[in-house]
Amino acid sequence: MTYRSILLFALVILVLQAGCAARKDPAVSVAVEDFIAVAQLEELDKIRTRNDYSWEYLSERFIIVKTRDGEYLLRFQRRCRELYEVPVQPDIRFEPNLLRARFDTIRGCRIDKLYAIEPGQADELRQLGWAPGDEP
Repeated sequence: MTYRSILLFALVILVLQAGCAARKDPAVSVAVEDFIAVAQLEELDKIRTRNDYSWEYLSERFIIVKTRDGEYLLRFQRRCRELYEVPVQPDIRFEPNLLRARFDTIRGCRIDKLYAIEPGQADELRQLGWAPGDEP
């Protein structure tokens, strides 16, 4: 074996391992939809951000938005592949201290729905799509 073929083989193994460890977005999105229905999450029209928030990826359709006041589940109108694209798409805000469903965007993706969640529910959502024993 040549050095080039060994390097290619190692690269293929690394890619396969990363693919096996990755969450499956469509399955996670379906699981989150089921979670919303079962938990009967309260749908919100807007959340106050005080112009300071962060988000955590669940799938291309769902993220958890973290503000000073708590955590919220956010659903996009479509699969948002722009979450990790560069250059970053600008956000559209009609009020700088609020995130509004149906009007505002994150990374160029329109927000469809916002849900109030409890801290324990946020932890459950983070675990969706991971095999038992895997670290999220």
